[in-house]
Amino acid sequence: PDTKPDIERLIKTQGEIQLTDITPSDGKVNVHGNLSFSLLYFSNDDIRPIHNIKGQIPFSETINMDNITASDDAFCHFELEDCQASLINSRKVSIRAILSLDCCQNEQKNTTIGTDIISEDAARAGMDESVIPDGLNKKFSTISYTQLVLQKNDIFRISDETTLPKGKPAIDTLLYYEITPQNLQTRIVDDGIRIVGDMLLFALYTPEVEERRLEYIETEIPFDGVVNCSGCSENMIPDIEISVSSKEAASKPDEDGENRIVDIELILKLQMKFYEDDEMQILDDAYSTSCNLLLSRENINYEKLLMKNQSSVRVSDHVKISGDENILQICSCSGTIQIDEQEITNEGIQIEGAITLDILYITDNDDRPLGMSKGVIPFSHLIEVKGISPNDSYELQSDINQINILMIDSDEVEVKITLSICALVFTSKMQDAITGITETPLDMKRFNDMPGLAGVIAGPDDTLWDIAKEYNTTPESIMELNGLASNQIHKGDRLLLMKIVDGI
Repeated sequence: PDTKPDIERLIKTQGEIQLTDITPSDGKVNVHGNLSFSLLYFSNDDIRPIHNIKGQIPFSETINMDNITASDDAFCHFELEDCQASLINSRKVSIRAILSLDCCQNEQKNTTIGTDIISEDAARAGMDESVIPDGLNKKFSTISYTQLVLQKNDIFRISDETTLPKGKPAIDTLLYYEITPQNLQTRIVDDGIRIVGDMLLFALYTPEVEERRLEYIETEIPFDGVVNCSGCSENMIPDIEISVSSKEAASKPDEDGENRIVDIELILKLQMKFYEDDEMQILDDAYSTSCNLLLSRENINYEKLLMKNQSSVRVSDHVKISGDENILQICSCSGTIQIDEQEITNEGIQIEGAITLDILYITDNDDRPLGMSKGVIPFSHLIEVKGISPNDSYELQSDINQINILMIDSDEVEVKITLSICALVFTSKMQDAITGITETPLDMKRFNDMPGLAGVIAGPDDTLWDIAKEYNTTPESIMELNGLASNQIHKGDRLLLMKIVDGI
């Protein structure tokens, strides 16, 4: 802008992504948004050596997605992998950013499976209670599964203010700020999500009394609020992804007319999924002593929540400062997580990644009083998941809970970081389910060839149900005839069987 002095050297570049529109169409998703950037730079054309520039760059991207239509819902996850500014001349800069977009949709497949058999008369009458046809024998099993019951997006707006400490001069120009959510915790309440955490505010400014000086404040502001979410309940399993949608800070006068108050607004974007564990009784097998039943079967795939794991990972390392000037005082340290590799092992999910750091500091050079250095700290972590297999699926969320930085000497710092890594792991299940039944007349020749009374020696894998089905009798008849107290039989058991003629 014309009101800004010429740029001598860039100090720091900050970028943020705001998605403004996600529009699905046939076979693709159109994503629109803005890259908001903020630059700190040195200038020789003004009494004040440090200035800032803010701007916004719109973008649009088309992502191909098979099987999606305009009526479907699409969800987009993004990560700003890199944002850099380079100087073209003293009045012009080039902004380049690498943005990773991951669009997805939830697909639900409905399959009809048998849960019971009732007579045709009962079905026509719409009777709730099952009326069992003559000679029919049924066996049931229970499957446990996890289903997605609710999904929605929302925002959580946090507005607050903080006052400068008494020893700090009033604000002339707010040069740069960071508002970072930390220590986030979520909990389901009645028809809502309670969100608790802290806002870490770092603000760099020039004071009213002396423009060549630099001042900064760093403070934590707690917040506690509820986002309405109709339909959610405490027995659900939440999967809530929280990201920063926008943040603003501005100075304003206090009651004495001095700019000693900083207004803060942080908007968090919430992508919420809610799951429920459920059970269903299904028809496992059936036969009739009065007719033949041909059962149509199909393998049904479904998922069961294996585990929800919340890990706290501590990472620390020494970082060399790469600037030309010596460190006089550390201002702030911010970071981003990059997970490079993730793999399912016998013990759980092994992840490898790195934390990229931006370290802002005061130098011992009055002409260039501010410096910025980057650092990278690798980390490795095993999320322990008992019983996980390579075919299982999972969702990962990673956040930086806290960064502590300590100055070792004029060119080295020690950084301690606490990461929060949440994993939601689903195990894949398969069920051989009955999807249809066809009734045919009984094979009378086979039936007549069967002895009315027979003796059987149980094999190693035999069950009472299998034996009864093969010999046209019932488990109850075998138990009564042999004086069995339960339907459990063992290899070598001698059983007396009587052919049943019900319904013939």
